[in-house]
Amino acid sequence: MSKTLFRIFGAYWKWRGHWDDLCNRCGLCCYTRSVSDSGEVIIDLSSPCKFLNEETHLCSVFQNRFHEYHYCGSVNMYHALFNPAMPPNCAYVKTFRLWKNQSAPVQADDGHPSE
Repeated sequence: MSKTLFRIFGAYWKWRGHWDDLCNRCGLCCYTRSVSDSGEVIIDLSSPCKFLNEETHLCSVFQNRFHEYHYCGSVNMYHALFNPAMPPNCAYVKTFRLWKNQSAPVQADDGHPSE
């Protein structure tokens, strides 16, 4: 456990100055998400944020996203470590949840996880 903790802190120190650069730009956090009783993240691909460009997976108001859309939340260290609704392929999840065996969900033809 201590090795994992040191690796988590090391990753945090590496990314703390440019946190947003860690994002892999999957766009999945911009859809409505829920967590099933079994702990699986369910992503409603029919319900994107109105500012998400679904082709590029980028936010059209990224610099002002918190002001423009009050439902948008920043990913912080706590979310990266513990928020159960974070997609398993999220770079923050893969970087910081080192104690879990993260397996990638099956991908649909459009590059998004299939439901």
